[in-house]
Amino acid sequence: MIDEFGKNLEAVDQSADTDPYLLQQLAEAGQEVGSPIFTLTLQHLAFEDYFAGGDGSQQLEWAKVQGRFEDIPFVDSAAQTRALIGTVFEVTDDAVQRRLVAQSRELAQSLSKLGFEDLSRSDAIADCYPLHPLTAAVLPELCGRYGQNERTLFSFLTGPDPRALPAFLEATPLVAHGALPMVGLPWVYDYFVDGGVVTGVAGPTSRRWTEIATRLRDVHGLTDEATCLAKAVAVLNLVSTAGPLRASTDVLRLVDPGADKLLDCLELSSLVTYREFASEYRIWQGSDIDLRARVDAAMGAASQLPLVEILAKVDNPQPVVAARHSAQNDILRTFSRRYVTGCESVDPVSPLADVDGEVLLVVGAEGSCPKRAVTAGPAKPTVAAIPKSIAELDRTARSVEAIRAVLEQADVNVDWVARSELGERLALAEAELRAALVSTFAAENCDWFLIDDEASTPLSKGRGSAALSEAADRCYSHTPVIGNEMINRTHMTSQGAKARKILLSAMIERADQADLGFEGYGPEVAMYRSMLGRSRMHRLDSRNETRVFAEPVTPSLQPAWQALMAEFRRAKRRRINLLDVHAVLMSPPFGMKAAALPVFVTAGLLANTDEVAIYEHGTFRPSLSAELSERMVRNPGHFDIKHYANASGARREVIDELANALGVAKRFRKHRVANVLAIVGHLVRIVGQLDKYTLDTRSLPSAAMAVRDVLKTAVEPDELLFQQLPNAVGLPSVRSTAKTYPQKRELSHALAQAVDQLEACPQALLEDLRRELFDAAEETTRLAVAGQAASLAGEVLDPEIRSFVLALASAAHEHDHEWVKAIATVVSQKAVSEWSDEDRLRFAVQLPLRIAGFHRLMALHADHRAIGNGAYVSRRVTVTSPDGREEHRLVVLDERDRAAVQEALGLAVQTAAKSLGSEARARSALLALQCEHLLRADTLASDSGMIEVVENMKASNE
Repeated sequence: MIDEFGKNLEAVDQSADTDPYLLQQLAEAGQEVGSPIFTLTLQHLAFEDYFAGGDGSQQLEWAKVQGRFEDIPFVDSAAQTRALIGTVFEVTDDAVQRRLVAQSRELAQSLSKLGFEDLSRSDAIADCYPLHPLTAAVLPELCGRYGQNERTLFSFLTGPDPRALPAFLEATPLVAHGALPMVGLPWVYDYFVDGGVVTGVAGPTSRRWTEIATRLRDVHGLTDEATCLAKAVAVLNLVSTAGPLRASTDVLRLVDPGADKLLDCLELSSLVTYREFASEYRIWQGSDIDLRARVDAAMGAASQLPLVEILAKVDNPQPVVAARHSAQNDILRTFSRRYVTGCESVDPVSPLADVDGEVLLVVGAEGSCPKRAVTAGPAKPTVAAIPKSIAELDRTARSVEAIRAVLEQADVNVDWVARSELGERLALAEAELRAALVSTFAAENCDWFLIDDEASTPLSKGRGSAALSEAADRCYSHTPVIGNEMINRTHMTSQGAKARKILLSAMIERADQADLGFEGYGPEVAMYRSMLGRSRMHRLDSRNETRVFAEPVTPSLQPAWQALMAEFRRAKRRRINLLDVHAVLMSPPFGMKAAALPVFVTAGLLANTDEVAIYEHGTFRPSLSAELSERMVRNPGHFDIKHYANASGARREVIDELANALGVAKRFRKHRVANVLAIVGHLVRIVGQLDKYTLDTRSLPSAAMAVRDVLKTAVEPDELLFQQLPNAVGLPSVRSTAKTYPQKRELSHALAQAVDQLEACPQALLEDLRRELFDAAEETTRLAVAGQAASLAGEVLDPEIRSFVLALASAAHEHDHEWVKAIATVVSQKAVSEWSDEDRLRFAVQLPLRIAGFHRLMALHADHRAIGNGAYVSRRVTVTSPDGREEHRLVVLDERDRAAVQEALGLAVQTAAKSLGSEARARSALLALQCEHLLRADTLASDSGMIEVVENMKASNE
């Protein structure tokens, strides 16, 4: 047990080297098993109150420490404190006692009229003498808020301070007649302010003390009576509440009977101001702005505005919950609120809104029920609340609007005194407005109506949100029950969104597995069981021994499923945006939540995968993938759906024939291919897997290119299958009214052949490249080419040539096509799958040149090896004559002869340059002449021949 622990905390506050960890350890020791340690501290304030003036981190640390403790407050009520005060004093003189009883009786009557119930008894007033009853009323609050409770109280009552009560008793004579002297509020002010009681108080509570003390200290020219009354106003300001204990005119008359004249004097000196809305005077710093006149003028302007316009500016009503309905249906039903006059026609809330309906708060003087505009589509419920009286709401709302308008004025904005005063007034006015709003629109104070397109239906008032629950019961009669609050909501948490994404991916990719392959107890498992498992929306079809998505067996989910199927069927005539489907499911009578819709709608799409087509930005998507589903969740408005009924007649024949020719698998063992989507989806998926070269090349047969081009631009599956594809292969369209189609086998054969050619195009290209490579290399096997290139390992330094040689020598590829693909990539500097026809032609030109260079490099190194390894530099020289013939010769320069040969060459260049006019021409002429002498003369042409020098230098001693 640590008594006076507040002293320790004060010392901690004044030192930067203290650590609360020891106290935290002591507190935690009491939680251990065995014989616990209990730590009991006694102090006058809570831990954090001792650190109110410290920085945020210090306050946070000590708040954590206090969290380890259990607070046991010992705070007496004001009545208990006054009873304690009564035990301090004793009147021993009978005459004084009689005078005191008479005086207390008069004061009790006055206080009773003012609403002071605790001080309306004369004996209670007499017990506290020599304290004035107002002093007895403020002392408990002052000592508790600004001091140390009873310690501060008894310091005032019995302490030696010259401003304490004993000093008053000694200094004040007891007169024989008239009113007995009492310790009034001015004396209390002197003790608490001048005596330094509030000096150690930190935070916002001390700020008002400081403002008041500074203002009273700086004022001059007041009489003693005016000064005393100002101090009384100051003390009452510091403890004022919503009750009678405030600086009103009637209360101040108890301090001084001449308070009216003194208050006028104080107002003229700008020391106090009167707050009419609170019926009290306040000490303030003073301002040149006449706030009362400004507020009165603003009130006049506000009185001309419609109440609904003012409320729209000063209040933003938050949504409310239909509590009973939400609890009974395991779903959170919320209604937004807004103000209306009642005479206008209102639009219902959007079907896609986050809320489940709207409450119209009618504030029109006529109190009529508003009308709802007629809507073509689904609409969420609209409820009207018509209050019995709006008088108090009207007054408080206009008061708030007026004060805010004055605060926005330019001169007020730069006057901090006026701004501070208006800020306090605004806070009180807003509190009154909130109370008026609660009272005006309380369930029992309003008439409630459910509004639809035709009439208004009365709702029972009940308690709380009973009217909204009744409206929700009527409108959302088929609410699906989903026992998982993680997904049955409007907005998901990040963890919930992740779990839903996993669930959607499993629905698409692992639909054939039991429980979608889930194990354990993760959030995605809980979502699966609550939506798909218990409802058997995902179940085993015993007829086909396959797991499928189908209509749920849970009764609460069946109406919503049937509505979803109806929307799919409605899409037979035209495409329907996915948001329209969401709107139907989110509106009455279902009211599904936005977070659950992706799972529910995806289950419907998978159950009708052969009938319902999906379009993204107007483009047909052949299958629902996990990536497509993720985009669908983020932006459902980007997607449309269309339903394709089962084909019949000629189109049925074409579908069956194409299914056999293309090898389209039946969805179930006992099912036929249902309709056009199965065929088109198969074809579009094939095209979607083709590489860029196949999609762009013009080297394919014309029929294959035509089929490819229409598949690339496919928009409508039925138009594609029965019109565009037959026309692409030179056949007539398949009319919907035809009974038979004679060319069905020809069509199926042509399409199957075109598909085979498209799928074979990449491998055909690689085979062509392989043949070209062997032809250029004059070899017949990969092993021969790779072996030649491997002999140059480590010999080539040029990056471009080196990459080509390494690709030729690579043994990393099992198949020749992969080997050729790597070589082609090196030659073209682009992946083969990304080629265009221009890249294909460029490769055909560049490959022979690369192979020729490779052969010359091979010859150079072969001659080099034949000569041996000496200190020389070798060059392979190729001379091309005008008729196209070439001669090759290996020339060698011994490093020991380099200096002499270079000197001779320099002299020859200088001599020739004098005759030819430039050094460059001299070097070319000498090179041509040297080639004639070095090579066979009969194989060379005239001086106009072109000489190509391909060199690769390598010193043997590198």
